[in-house]
Amino acid sequence: MNKVVSMEEMIPLIKNQLEAGGKATFTPKGKSMLPMLRDGMDTVTIARAKFPLKKYDLPLYQRKDGSYVLHRVVDLSQGKYVMRGDGQFVKEYGIEESQIIGVVVSFTRKGKKHSCQGLGYRIYVKVWVATVGLRKIKKKGRRILGRIKRKILG
Repeated sequence: MNKVVSMEEMIPLIKNQLEAGGKATFTPKGKSMLPMLRDGMDTVTIARAKFPLKKYDLPLYQRKDGSYVLHRVVDLSQGKYVMRGDGQFVKEYGIEESQIIGVVVSFTRKGKKHSCQGLGYRIYVKVWVATVGLRKIKKKGRRILGRIKRKILG
């Protein structure tokens, strides 16, 4: 039986587990990491972060406002990390190492476990991050075509 627990309740347990050299597995909520992670369906396993993080790492971190986020490292700027969710176009700047709780080492999707070290995963992240501009243009184009279609069809 699965129990729904808030991240605020889980974080102390996760931190204790990671500090003891273990790993923690949970089901993330939200759509910012689509298409890789589906809201409330897939699970991630995180381990203690090894600094400095590398581009494409997927850390769990706490924002300055207290919220917890699982987004990908897409760049480094002025010694701080630049993050973005796979399903987003806006970068988040200024994430510091002190905000990082752990890093995803594997995830389970549709019952199949995937390592973040596997070749298929590494190809996915490189292509996905590199094509963000094309995906943004595609989304904007679909929106414009939808408006045109609504005007023509009423």
